[in-house]
Amino acid sequence: MLTSRYKQLFFWGILALFMVAIIPLAQAGDYGTQDLTLGSQGSAVSQMQKDLTDLGFDTYGVDGWFGPKTYEAVVDFQRFQKLRQDGVFGPITKAALNAVLKEVNSAPRGSLTLGSRGSAVSQMQKDLTGLGFNTYGVDGWFGPKTYDAVVNFQKSRKLIQDGVFGPITKAALDTALTEVVSSKVSSGAKAPTAASISNYNTHEKPIVDSYRASFDGSLAQTLVGRAIWYMEYGYMKYGNTKYAATGHIDCSNFVSLVYSDFGYSITSAAKNYGSVGVKVQGVYAKKISGTSKYTLVGIEKLKPGDIFTFRNSAGTIGHVAIYMGLVNGNPCIINTCSGRPTAIGIVNSFSYWYGSSLMEVRRVLPASAYTAGSKITDRGPVIPATYQVKPDKPIIMPKNLSKGF
Repeated sequence: MLTSRYKQLFFWGILALFMVAIIPLAQAGDYGTQDLTLGSQGSAVSQMQKDLTDLGFDTYGVDGWFGPKTYEAVVDFQRFQKLRQDGVFGPITKAALNAVLKEVNSAPRGSLTLGSRGSAVSQMQKDLTGLGFNTYGVDGWFGPKTYDAVVNFQKSRKLIQDGVFGPITKAALDTALTEVVSSKVSSGAKAPTAASISNYNTHEKPIVDSYRASFDGSLAQTLVGRAIWYMEYGYMKYGNTKYAATGHIDCSNFVSLVYSDFGYSITSAAKNYGSVGVKVQGVYAKKISGTSKYTLVGIEKLKPGDIFTFRNSAGTIGHVAIYMGLVNGNPCIINTCSGRPTAIGIVNSFSYWYGSSLMEVRRVLPASAYTAGSKITDRGPVIPATYQVKPDKPIIMPKNLSKGF
């Protein structure tokens, strides 16, 4: 028979074992056994709200009431986890949230994870966005969009795609940021004006963002992506001398330069573009009856990388451009133009000069160029001996940018 003291020890030992057994159950059952839905109330809802908000899925308050904002947060989390987006916080969504919390809690010390906040997150967001991995804001909050940007960066560097910004991913980002070009800048070079940057952000940037979002990795789209890279990082000034030697560019030199990066030798004289490649039949500009405007006919026949030619006052080819494709519902070309940070800009309207002066469209690329996954030979980009426009940001090579541009 046990003494009184041993009875107490036995009791507390059994109680301790019991507590150890139930603690994991309590952690796993923080959200209760019932589904939480719109209108639910109680401590389980409060715990769910706290955990979702900590991870960046803001419920706009931890009040124990499953209202519309909490519903939206649950749907956002389900979308993030690629679950059925029904707004019901049931067994599958609960398990997914617990799994994410476990992953975050097990990250190496000092790592930035989903839900992290602060200046370190802001710096990471700024650096990722600068490389083309858009975090959709620099707000110091590691939310779902920032998570996606981290995963995309990890994928581009062939790292484990866990969305954790730990030592390995940080080192890779630091390396990417230091692999920048340093070249001589002309003594007379000036930085882009505030007005030109504003023009670019208003007009070109939304087009580039949309183009990047639908990028398929084919040679044709990669070629257009290189044209975008020159627009953003080439710091070209308009002029009729060779870019590689002088930092100047004109329309035909630009088209020739982009194609040359991928092994295609094309004339740098605009007047000779009528014999480049083959003509794309059925594409022309038509004047809109009763107006002075034009519209582009035969858009469906066009493919990215096609070369647009435009007539000058003498009736010969005086300007050329590269077709980007349909972006935001509009046919777009990238070419030399004024009023932008560099000599390159995007046109998405053929109502006036670009319609009235259109001659024809030429195609150089083979059919295989429009298939994603085909082998691509990349020689470029060309770095000029001297920049004529003073770079206002680091010049980052395509390999370190999201999708190469």
